[in-house]
Amino acid sequence: MCGACGERGAFDWARPWVSGVAARRAVAAAVGAVDRPGVRVAVGSGGWLVTGPTGATAACAGLVALVAAVRRWAPGAEPACPDRARPSGPLSVPAAEDRRRGLVLRVAPGGARSADAALEAHGTVAVVDSGATARAVIAALASPRWFPRRYLERVEGVADAWARPAPALWPPPTGPDPCALAADTLVRLEWIRQSGRLDGDALAVRGPLGPAAGYDVEIRDGHVVRARTWRASHEPARRESYERAIGATTAAVSDARSLGDSSTSSPRRPAETQIVS
Repeated sequence: MCGACGERGAFDWARPWVSGVAARRAVAAAVGAVDRPGVRVAVGSGGWLVTGPTGATAACAGLVALVAAVRRWAPGAEPACPDRARPSGPLSVPAAEDRRRGLVLRVAPGGARSADAALEAHGTVAVVDSGATARAVIAALASPRWFPRRYLERVEGVADAWARPAPALWPPPTGPDPCALAADTLVRLEWIRQSGRLDGDALAVRGPLGPAAGYDVEIRDGHVVRARTWRASHEPARRESYERAIGATTAAVSDARSLGDSSTSSPRRPAETQIVS
């Protein structure tokens, strides 16, 4: 992996969606929207090759590594909100079914005192002893060990902002093909995540990959704890929810953060960005 973002670059949560040359070209186009003089991104059969203004190169196999490499040479830049009239292109719909198990994370007396102990327990509920241990579980779910095996459904027993129900942002249905916004949306989401501006918060981003499938990404405390492909044939309720929600135009992170205030949560940061517009 390339980049210098530590844990954030250790595992690529978007890999199933960026497989295939067409999807990688769409991601390269989305990254190309960033103001980064002298930085070039070339698409290859296994990923991307990033060339910096000094001629140094970095081979990147996944979205996390690609964003980290480009951010290295464009630290103050950021992808603009996706242009609905000129989207970068759609991503891939994975052929394989997602067989990971969903997990409810609950804080209660007598719970596990370590992340691994909680995640190694059988069943669909992981009980931990404190908010601190719960945050350790959140980080572990984004690691190479646990990400391929489990994903987070929800958190119970904690009132902090990172544990609240994650407000879902949906790309608007305008433009010739809403599926073509997928690359722009996920590149911008990962860029903002790596900046640290989603640390301490919870956010979900969902949208279409095709006529019968979509992406469902959830970030908590700066970690990707869920990145799933939902399929209309298996999850009709989710498709109905998507069809209702995609018409909404409120996509500001600040709008999402204004929901569910709690006296025990950390103070709200000022409105600072949008994932989709």
